[in-house]
Amino acid sequence: MRPDLFAYTINQLRYGAAAQELSERLNECVQGARDTGKQAKLTLTLTVKPIGQNSGQYEIREQIKAQVPELDKGMTLMFGTPEGNLQREDPRQVKMDLKSVSDNKPQQLKKVEK
Repeated sequence: MRPDLFAYTINQLRYGAAAQELSERLNECVQGARDTGKQAKLTLTLTVKPIGQNSGQYEIREQIKAQVPELDKGMTLMFGTPEGNLQREDPRQVKMDLKSVSDNKPQQLKKVEK
């Protein structure tokens, strides 16, 4: 048996398209694992089916699955209204009429003695 039989077979599947897809999916897994610090998984399943009886021909189908970890998504805090709607502001919170304060600082500070 050839020591490189597996690699040779993978490279022949769909005229090299399967090997290309495996390479791309492996790259996605490595990047996802690096970016998230989580485990990635790449699975190749080969189905070998004989064609006819003693014909020596086989139908080979591959299935490639990649489980690429994703970054955790943030959450949004929302408040429910009495009508059952959601909104970003708390409907029970009193609105305050806030105004900007100027950045004018006193030119000279005065010293207060007791």
